[in-house]
Order: sequence, then C-alpha cells, then structure tokens
Amino acid sequence: MERLLELQECDLEIARLRREMEDIPRRKAQMESALDAQKARVAEADRALLDAQARIRRAEGEIAEAHAQERKYREQQLQIKSNDEYRALESQIAAVKSRVSALEDDELAAMDEADRLKAAAAEQKAELARQAERVAADVADFLARSKTLGDGLAPLEADRAARAAEVDPDWLARYERIAAKGGGAAVALVEHGTCGHCHMKLSPAQAVQARRHDQLVFCDFCGRILYAPA
Repeated sequence: MERLLELQECDLEIARLRREMEDIPRRKAQMESALDAQKARVAEADRALLDAQARIRRAEGEIAEAHAQERKYREQQLQIKSNDEYRALESQIAAVKSRVSALEDDELAAMDEADRLKAAAAEQKAELARQAERVAADVADFLARSKTLGDGLAPLEADRAARAAEVDPDWLARYERIAAKGGGAAVALVEHGTCGHCHMKLSPAQAVQARRHDQLVFCDFCGRILYAPA
C-alpha cells in the first residue's frame, strides 16, 4: 500500500503539471482576445474621428459653395434695374447667409467633436500599447513556464514508471482503472471511520481491513481504494 500511495503522489503531481501546462494556452488566448478587443476599440475610435473630420470637410465645402452663391447674387444685383428683382435677390442672399451660419455652427460642433475624438483615440492607442506590452511580457512568462513544466514532467514520468514497476500488477491494474474512471485520486484516506473521498461512513470491518495493508479494500459508495495508517 505504501508503494501505491507513493505512486498516487507521483500521479497527482504529474496531473497537476499537465493541468497547468494545458491551462497556459487558454490563458494566453484570453489575453490575446482582450488585446484584440482593445484593437477593435482603437479602430472604432479612428473611424469616429474620420467621420467627424469628414463632417468638417463637408461643411467647409458647403460653406464655400454658399459664399460663391452669395457672390453670384451680389453680381446679379449690379446688373438688374427692377426693385422687385433686387429685393428678391436680397431675400436669396439672406437665405444663403442663414445657411452659412447653420453650416458654420455645424462645422464648429464637428471640430469640437473631432478634438474630443482625437484625444479619445490617442488614449485608446496608449492603452493598446500598454496592453500589448503586458501581453508580450506575460506570453514570454507563459512560454518559459511551459518549458519549465515540460522539463519537470519528464523525470516525474520516469519516476512514475519506476514506482509502478514495484507495485503488484493486479493492484496496479485496479488502481489505474479507478484513477482513470474517477479522474483523480484512486486511494482515499480513512478519516474518523469515513472515506476521505466521498465522506461516507464505513463499516467497522472496512476500517479495520484498511489498516492491514495486505489486501485492497474498496469504499462501497465511491469505489476508491481505502487506506488507513496502521
């Protein structure tokens, strides 16, 4: 039983190392996903800034067109003789001026928005740079840790093979079937008359037999091999 317990300790450590190794790609993917999300926020901030800048250019173009229209009306006023036609042009000029005023208001609003969006885009890019630096450092740590775990796994597996060779083949086969089925420890410590795995009450006979260490004793509830110090 002592050899079986030593084998289980080795198996549990191997399982722990493998879980940590398997967890590294998941954690790396999570960090890279968060970085991709920040890249998307940067792209969205850039798009919003470009939209505001496009509004400014449209307003500038429309203002220039309105001023050109006003100049055209002014030139027409110099050529006409009728007061009615003159007043009609004055009305059109007033409408153009009103439109220019509205366009200038829109241009100013777009410029204010562009300034705000430019600052927001700069902050998003700064945050992206910070995140990229952190991710690069963490990924390097993950890769180093993965190598360390891999280097530590090989001698453990060799030690495990040596320990397994010292266990009775029938006991080893039963142990490995239980371990594979249960996804964890196959040997449970008897604690105060209960199974250390499922915590169910054992019969007095089971508790006594688990102390003898000369045969395999199984929990009636979870099927683990029972072990109690002599």
